[in-house]
Amino acid sequence: MRYPTAAQFLRTATPNVIRSYETALRTVRSPLVTRMDAWPKCRDQAQAIVEDCVATLNGDQPLEPAKVWQYSHLVGADRANQGIAVAESVRAVEVLWKAMQPTIRSAVQHEAPSRRTSALLLISAAFRSSSGSRLYAGAVGYGGASARASETLPIEDAAEGTSETASAHAACVALSRREKEVLERVAKAMTNSQIARQLGITTATVKRHLNNIYGKLDAVSRIDAVNKAFGRY
Repeated sequence: MRYPTAAQFLRTATPNVIRSYETALRTVRSPLVTRMDAWPKCRDQAQAIVEDCVATLNGDQPLEPAKVWQYSHLVGADRANQGIAVAESVRAVEVLWKAMQPTIRSAVQHEAPSRRTSALLLISAAFRSSSGSRLYAGAVGYGGASARASETLPIEDAAEGTSETASAHAACVALSRREKEVLERVAKAMTNSQIARQLGITTATVKRHLNNIYGKLDAVSRIDAVNKAFGRY
């Protein structure tokens, strides 16, 4: 089903969405906006996510997955080199979704009453898919760049972090296959119910896996777990 009126409204309002997004990131003092070398790519990713939502509403295909992966992988590596934690990328997605809410509510109001709920659900699904694929590719790029950086540390610096790095690596290796599958989906900003549906398990089982992951990674939250895991793979 296509929602061209809502799509047009969302596309026209995109500059306002990005301004609201930037303001919200500044409010939480995110390095993705306070650092001028990070903001351009952050803005580009946000605009691409909104455009994917527009394309989905129009019944069109979002951006080519291979290009999304390549660019997001480079963004992740760039953030690793800048010393910006993976957790900031996860938080930025949450901030973007909140910044989009007023515009989304207005956009669906341009559709017939009977079509508004389905349009809202479609936007939500498109956002999760678009942001999730970028988060995952970015996390992989981040992990690769971090690994390369650790290989080139001076001997004295490497020695200082040997114990912590070895401990974190051992914890990541200790994750079961299912726990890794759950954590990969957490990195895509999926909810517990979405993870449960995709993996064919219950939400209670997802919570149990998350508790195990927190214990093994010594993490206190979803964002902390993603940061500790993907920052060291």
